[in-house]
Amino acid sequence: MNDAPKEAKKSPPEEAIFRPSRWPGLIWAVPLAALAIIGWLAIRTVAQSGPSVQVTFPVTGGLKPGTTKVEYQGYIVGQVGNVTLAKSLDQMKVQINFDAPMRGHLGPGTRYWIAGSSISLSDLSNIRNLIAGPVIVIDPRPGTTVRKVQGLSAPPVLTSPASGLRLTLFAPKLSNFSAGSPVFYKGYQLGQVLGVSLSPNGRQFAIQVFIDAPWQKLVRTDTRFWNAGAVRLSTGTGGPGVQLESVPALLMGAIAFETPSGPVAPLARDGTRFKLYDNETQAQNAPGVGAVPYRAIFPGGPHGLTAGAPVQLEGSPAGAVTDVALRYDPAESRLETVVTLTLQPQRVGLTAGAWNFADPAPQMNAMLSTLVAQGLRAEIGSSVPVVGGKMIALTLVKDAPPASLQAGAVPQIPAFGNGGDVNQIISQLDDILAGINAIPLDQIAADVHTATTQLAALASASQTKQTLRHLDQMVAHMDAITRQANAQLPAILTDVRGSAAQAQAALAAAQGLLNAQGPANPGPNDADLPHALYELSQAAKSLRALADFLDAHPGALIAGRQD
Repeated sequence: MNDAPKEAKKSPPEEAIFRPSRWPGLIWAVPLAALAIIGWLAIRTVAQSGPSVQVTFPVTGGLKPGTTKVEYQGYIVGQVGNVTLAKSLDQMKVQINFDAPMRGHLGPGTRYWIAGSSISLSDLSNIRNLIAGPVIVIDPRPGTTVRKVQGLSAPPVLTSPASGLRLTLFAPKLSNFSAGSPVFYKGYQLGQVLGVSLSPNGRQFAIQVFIDAPWQKLVRTDTRFWNAGAVRLSTGTGGPGVQLESVPALLMGAIAFETPSGPVAPLARDGTRFKLYDNETQAQNAPGVGAVPYRAIFPGGPHGLTAGAPVQLEGSPAGAVTDVALRYDPAESRLETVVTLTLQPQRVGLTAGAWNFADPAPQMNAMLSTLVAQGLRAEIGSSVPVVGGKMIALTLVKDAPPASLQAGAVPQIPAFGNGGDVNQIISQLDDILAGINAIPLDQIAADVHTATTQLAALASASQTKQTLRHLDQMVAHMDAITRQANAQLPAILTDVRGSAAQAQAALAAAQGLLNAQGPANPGPNDADLPHALYELSQAAKSLRALADFLDAHPGALIAGRQD
């Protein structure tokens, strides 16, 4: 019997149990890390990105998504994200993506505009944008971001709130003013034009002006504004000249203002309305506080004289013309021009007392009455002779006919002709030419020709030539006689002096004889002897005088003595 051991009974194998791991495995680490990085970047991008605003503009070319920049005072604060055209085709919607620092600065009142789409003379820096392309400029305001905004069609003049004075100027016609045109005071810019609009009735333009602080105190209710953007002809002590405020003012227009001296007027307030004058002369001469009205009547038409023309008193600015009217006088059968003018009392100083600006008319009337009695007259003249603008000149006329200041509601100053009239000047020139033409120039020329012909014939005549030859011969003979006399003169003088000496010796002998005889021995002819001696003495004296004279005047032997 085989006693082999029995095999042990085998137990069935254990079944495997699947237990999923809590960690997915290293293979998933990469995509999970990538997702984490993407999420982190997205969160950081959202945290660092700024607000987005949709702005509606009029259709303007040149804006490029992702390229066109958004600027604030020259700094880039965002860029254009998208540009779409509205269904009406007259507007475009621009999506602007701002940088994070702009959050909280895009609140209500924020303004948007496009710069560089057109050139602006008030901001020449736009030329750079014309080359590089337009940009969007903002004027931010604090507050919660406004997501949809209407942009401006043109850049604003004032890009930030400013303190100052806003005024309105009115003019019947518009010069080359535009938003940004400068406002000058004595050549210094202290304001600008905000905008220009036409009144509903179409009769005048309204020009909005802003004066920067603190210069608003220079503007009072009597301040005068004028167009300073044009070239103008001026006259002064240095003669006529051309004046221009500045070259930019010529290109883009300009306004200037000045406050006249005299009574201090109240300060202007926001919204105060002023008249805009055509030029500085009109502004300075415009009627002001205390202006006194007068009138003058001139024969004929105004010949270019208009309202606003200056009035000068003896060459000094004194007022302005306020009205010019042409009328016909049936009684005189003629045309005449009635000119109304005003005189400013502050333009004429007083040596005693002061003007009563509340009512200066009595003082002004008294002054003019005195001056009119002295010959003061009104006449139409020109600031520059013939070519200058017309004006009224109050001038003292010498030997003027008697006249007086005519009383009335508007006193009348007597007129003196129309001296500034070009037609009268031409008429005077015609009178002068007529006088010249009346001179018998042809007859004078014929007489001159006859006289010259006769002189020529006389000069060429044989008698004239013979006379000249005889004259030459006579001069030659006189010269020879003079030479002969000069040669013989020493001998003649010697003989004369000898004769004088002999006469003197005879006189001495005779006197000695007379003394020797004495009065006790008279002869038969004693009575004649003193007389003979006297005559002999005179003869000797004459001979000495003759010798001295011939010595001093040798030519007397030929020409004789010249007393």
